[in-house]
Amino acid sequence: MRFKFATIEVKDIEKSFKFYTDVLDLSLVRRFSPREGVEIIFLEDRQGNQLELIEEEDVKNYIEARASKVQLGYEVESLEKTMRFLASQSIEIVGGPVDIQTGRFITIEDPDGVRIGLFEENK
Repeated sequence: MRFKFATIEVKDIEKSFKFYTDVLDLSLVRRFSPREGVEIIFLEDRQGNQLELIEEEDVKNYIEARASKVQLGYEVESLEKTMRFLASQSIEIVGGPVDIQTGRFITIEDPDGVRIGLFEENK
């Protein structure tokens, strides 16, 4: 068995698409609408891991009423360079930087409040 993708229900798929492609450098795999009121985008990182974004008109109020319990984690080459890039994009760092035994990390949030850990491993 191998991991295929994670799914995030979003309020504004265009805003989320821009965040994940511009900030996390994910690439578009496919975009489609399986039925009226539903839009799906699959994104992929350089290693082939996929993220599915779903915007569904019927669940927007439900999404807004709950806080996300999902956290994604990505490894970056340079946390300093990443923090400068995030500042240039006006992306707030909501946690860290925190030093841990194997490296250090920061936490940001996507437009829907999904927490994203960005980790630099000790070299």
